[in-house]
Amino acid sequence: MVPVGWLGLDRARHRLVEGLSGRVLEVGTGTGLLSYPPSVSSVVAIDIDPELLDRASHRRPGVTLMRADVQQLPFPNGSFDAVVACLVFCTVEDPARGLAEIRRVLRPGGQLRLLEHVRSPHPTVARLQDRLTPVWSRLAMGCQLNRDTVPLVEASGFRITHRAQRLRELVEELVAVPV
Repeated sequence: MVPVGWLGLDRARHRLVEGLSGRVLEVGTGTGLLSYPPSVSSVVAIDIDPELLDRASHRRPGVTLMRADVQQLPFPNGSFDAVVACLVFCTVEDPARGLAEIRRVLRPGGQLRLLEHVRSPHPTVARLQDRLTPVWSRLAMGCQLNRDTVPLVEASGFRITHRAQRLRELVEELVAVPV
């Protein structure tokens, strides 16, 4: 992933958390590459993979790490001021269920911030993504290259307040609020 970071992923990760404050839930922390501004009072970071959580624990002192699935979050309603997910929803088995859980744990007025690679709006590239996804999915923990994330977010009861397309429209940065 280091070369992808050089191509802009590191900057995108920084933008994803810029200006956040309060209590944050990070979904799919992986190896713990995100770094939050001082205005964030606490971070709970979850992942379903215990090995990734172990690696994250070495990078993330002061962050509460938990093994949990976004499709069944172990938190009360309205627990978080923001939820952050970076390159996660491509692997979630039932993204609508995961987004519904995020909506449930966000406090009123809270934000969902997503950074996801998405289905290309260009038909030729989208067809290529469709062809590559079955093989890629087996190699990359179930990752779906062709997932159309923006309509999923909107259909899950969120209004997108900020949207930026990156890397030739293959990556979306989204900020959304529950409606």
